[in-house]
Amino acid sequence: MIRFTGVTFGYEHAESSVIRRANFQVSRGEFVLVCGPTGSGKSTLLKLLNGLAPNFTGGVLSGSITIDGEEVLGKKPQELAELVGYVNQQPEGSFVADTVGEELAYGLEQLGFEPAEMEMRVAKYAALVGVETLIEQPLAALSGGQQQRVAIASAMAAGQKVLVLDEPTSALDAASAAELVKLLSELSKREGITVLLAEHRLERVLEHIDSVIVVNGDSSVVKSSPQDAFSDYRLLPPVVELAKKLNIKPTPLSIEQAKAELKQKLSFEPLPTRTPGMPALEVENLVVEYGAHVAVQGVSLRAESGEVVALMGANGSGKSSLLWSIQGSGARGSGRVWTPSGDPADLNVAERLECVTLVPQRASDLLFLNSLADELAESDKFNEVEPGETAKLFLQLSNRTDPKQHPRDLSAGQQLALVLAVQLVKGSPLVLLDEPTRGLDYEAKRHLVSAIRLVQESGRTVVVASHDIEFVAQVSNRVYVLANGKVAFEGRTEDVLGPNGQLPTQVAQITNQLGLLTAEQVVTGAH
Repeated sequence: MIRFTGVTFGYEHAESSVIRRANFQVSRGEFVLVCGPTGSGKSTLLKLLNGLAPNFTGGVLSGSITIDGEEVLGKKPQELAELVGYVNQQPEGSFVADTVGEELAYGLEQLGFEPAEMEMRVAKYAALVGVETLIEQPLAALSGGQQQRVAIASAMAAGQKVLVLDEPTSALDAASAAELVKLLSELSKREGITVLLAEHRLERVLEHIDSVIVVNGDSSVVKSSPQDAFSDYRLLPPVVELAKKLNIKPTPLSIEQAKAELKQKLSFEPLPTRTPGMPALEVENLVVEYGAHVAVQGVSLRAESGEVVALMGANGSGKSSLLWSIQGSGARGSGRVWTPSGDPADLNVAERLECVTLVPQRASDLLFLNSLADELAESDKFNEVEPGETAKLFLQLSNRTDPKQHPRDLSAGQQLALVLAVQLVKGSPLVLLDEPTRGLDYEAKRHLVSAIRLVQESGRTVVVASHDIEFVAQVSNRVYVLANGKVAFEGRTEDVLGPNGQLPTQVAQITNQLGLLTAEQVVTGAH
């Protein structure tokens, strides 16, 4: 179906190739996970399949890539549109229509589908990804997760032989991600569609994939079975990490397999009770309205100095709207926000920056200089820290990259790491993070966890909105779960994400013991 033969690709003026002499085959109907460290070249590999690389990215490509025996090299994306459906990491940048329905129909129109067939396909795939009630909604009014669903439905509706998705679950809540991955698996098996999916949150896909392509970051690309790939892969999902730490063999790839192999009863020390800190943030009956749409409906929450509070909930539940309203520049209908410096909405821009920092979902919105080096240097200057401090933090969150590289040419994960470094190096007492693990691999997330713990230890307060259950388990003290703009429930992290909670982690599901949420906790607490 897909064959790479001696494929080498590199960007002009780069020190080394992104991919060197890649050789592998993908069969029809195969469900393939593409993984590797942040910035290793996963997105580039996918773009080679639909002609975006090198036609739009630039670069030098050699070798042979065929799909169903048809040579891809030298062809433009529009020439490959009938063969390959593509969903990128930030789909909002590729939308061409105003509403959900129009966007779903656009690709079908370009491919010459009849109106009746178009209508049927739009309805079918909108329902499959859960956006059927949003058909008339403007795309700009949707949450990041909802936009991701629309992009996926649009790609699937055209019925191409190959479906390529770059981090499709990064903006989706856990339930939606599970539904999507199951759907993709069914499409590959039932319809014979070949699916290549780049993903950092491996725990979401392990049970369903047929094979793995590892893009190592040293220009090498290796295709193998999941068992072989994760026997020595350094970026491990929780279920595999737990198995390795407890020497469970063979390596399980699912929660049920891990449960069956976990013979020992684990014991552990109870989690220490956290000493309450001083109030750092109080939100009372906050309402956020966008015209007739009420995104946040009377939310109240509290955070203390040195505390990490997580906001969770399905796509469109109001998490991002709540963060922006707290920050002071977002919409607000009514309600009260208190910090020791006052309500951020009442402060001027300079005062607000001293009071609160917010890292948005679309990190690229905060990048405006011409090179990575310029962004890092400007951050040191603006934040009044020692030269090199921002770069030091950036390198903890991302692999090393060319300082001359334009920030917009970085991978989505690297862009996020850069913005996180710029924002976290500040000394603002209140830090708001909106989906900070989107595009980050496990190693980068571990560095992010360490950075947040340092922020916490300094007495600063962090409020993080995230769909990443495993990440929230590592960093947060308390969790607020939103539904339809309201607080559905809240509680200690160990209760909400524990085995009897509403959103259990993989480790909690495997061990079935209160207080054991992560592999790290199992190892440090087990006797």
